[in-house]
Amino acid sequence: MANFVVNNAFNIGTDVSGTLADAYGDNFSLADLGNLMTINVTFDMQEIKIIPITNGGKPIYLSIPSGLTGSMEFTRVNGALTSLFTSLYDAFYNAGLLPHFSLSLNVLNRDGNVDEYLLPQLVLQRPDFGNFNRIEEVPQRLEFSGPTIVSVGTTPTILSAMNVAGAAGALTSAIVGI
Repeated sequence: MANFVVNNAFNIGTDVSGTLADAYGDNFSLADLGNLMTINVTFDMQEIKIIPITNGGKPIYLSIPSGLTGSMEFTRVNGALTSLFTSLYDAFYNAGLLPHFSLSLNVLNRDGNVDEYLLPQLVLQRPDFGNFNRIEEVPQRLEFSGPTIVSVGTTPTILSAMNVAGAAGALTSAIVGI
């Protein structure tokens, strides 16, 4: 695995690397922000329970995708993460800009294949400037939220038989038909 490189910027072992980009042409590796220690993405789901008056009142449960949230934790090696947010503050207060970001992630699997994901239209939030101690590393944190995640490239399809072209109509049929 020593010869595997994507963006020359692996921080979490050789498992994941990533790049942040905005709509203004700024594009930088996560490694530029510090020593990436963890990255976490959680899918948000809106749970719905419908109790119809037909079919004996058996409840129908649905779980609707509702975006995602995540976080990245860094060990401070430079002031880049803080500089990112001071720049965002300046952009907002001086020009009224609230930029969205795209995060591309490359994940190296144990079988040697690389999965690629794109998280578009992210908003960065709740930056942690760091906890400065006498002789310890300085941890920093960044959280984000966004609408979706997209598989890019040759990521294996688990639900290959699902026809997503007519899926919206199938959802309505499932609710009405029961």
